[in-house]
Amino acid sequence: MKVLCAWCVRDGKPAFLREKSPVSDVSETHGLCSDHFTSLRASVGQVMSSRRWLVSQMNDFCWGLTRWGQRLMGRLFSLS
Repeated sequence: MKVLCAWCVRDGKPAFLREKSPVSDVSETHGLCSDHFTSLRASVGQVMSSRRWLVSQMNDFCWGLTRWGQRLMGRLFSLS
């Protein structure tokens, strides 16, 4: 399966990023190249206030910590 940059396809530029399994599949899927990802990230940073960004980072951290704790508890107190 071929992975193409959706924005490069839109702009008429070379868009091939990589191949992904199953390699025998000839269909296409889409992603973003590093240039377009960087420009998207910069534009999102202009829209998002620093306080909102911090809250979103703390939310991601707390969810990660919760998932880590759940996995740890599952290993310590398995049901088998």
